[in-house]
Amino acid sequence: MERIRPAQGRGIRPAKSRRATVESVQNDVAAAIADVRSVARSEGDSRRSQVADWLEGLFLDATEGRELHVAAATALGLYGGMGSFSDVGTAASAHAVDELAKALQRVRTL
Repeated sequence: MERIRPAQGRGIRPAKSRRATVESVQNDVAAAIADVRSVARSEGDSRRSQVADWLEGLFLDATEGRELHVAAATALGLYGGMGSFSDVGTAASAHAVDELAKALQRVRTL
């Protein structure tokens, strides 16, 4: 007689607490800001480096979901066409800026 095996796949995962989710999102945003800063410095892009500093300050005191939402909405205002924060000249900058946008958009899932 053949044994029946459980289905392979994701299974049921325990629900994360809201606090863990907030911390995870905070970490993602902080890492993305650090990456933007690193790329900006390596490329001599002082303006984008200054914006990374501003973003870091914007998220410094944001520890709750509502505060993170407001900070992310403010930060996402940097994006928007030619001449904006997302108008980049190198692949490294494009990647860093895109990852930051993704991290900021994840804040909306809190």
